[in-house]
Amino acid sequence: MPVLVEEREVVRPFLYRDPVRNAVVIHRTFHNPEFTLAFADALPEPKAVLALAPAQSPMEPHQFALHAIDLDAAKAVLRAVPRGHCVYHVADELAFPAVRGRINVQWWGEAIYYRLDPDAFEDFSTPDVRPVEPRWAGMIAKIWAPEWPAEEYVRSRVEGGPTAGIYEDGDLVAWNMTHLETGEVVLAGFLHVLEPYRRRGYGKAVGSALIKQILAKGKIPCCHVYVDNEVSIRLTESLGYRRVCLQAWGDGVAPP
Repeated sequence: MPVLVEEREVVRPFLYRDPVRNAVVIHRTFHNPEFTLAFADALPEPKAVLALAPAQSPMEPHQFALHAIDLDAAKAVLRAVPRGHCVYHVADELAFPAVRGRINVQWWGEAIYYRLDPDAFEDFSTPDVRPVEPRWAGMIAKIWAPEWPAEEYVRSRVEGGPTAGIYEDGDLVAWNMTHLETGEVVLAGFLHVLEPYRRRGYGKAVGSALIKQILAKGKIPCCHVYVDNEVSIRLTESLGYRRVCLQAWGDGVAPP
């Protein structure tokens, strides 16, 4: 049975064995107040930790993030996920079968997790890169997550983290922003260039500009790219990112 973690510091050593791989779970456990619950398979030496944000209304999903180094331990903490719709992050490929066994998956996205080391960085930024203005949050949200009302979240990221954008005739045409920050990692995302403006180096320019801002904070730039997005994989690796592991994002329904 899952064990409620009442004092979260007890699981910090476990999660911080790899603060890069576990950046999302660390953020959910220690930095995001929406994740009001945390569970382990056993204490004080866990092999799995699950951070949980219970739904605040029947219309909202539960959210969870999981790190596990043992399949049975992953199965144990997943019992803490309440019934109903949920969205999730899985930090470890070995735990994929446990999540699929617990959740009736509706969407499952496997993503390559990348990190960038400072000595691998080659700067492709240009003088015309500027911050992303909040007024573009609605447009970015429709492109990034067309089936999800994401404008509020996107606006929070425009206003709450480093951004890099390129404008043509006053319109935003390329951008890169961040999803979250821990003590060690900044997780980049949203990188996009509008179709008419591609093949001009804009993706590399905004990607490099964002990396420079993250490195200036003394933190490690990381990002996810879905395994079927070959164009983004090539762009990401051209910026100096290297592959760390395979992780997953998804949604589904947890049965009783």
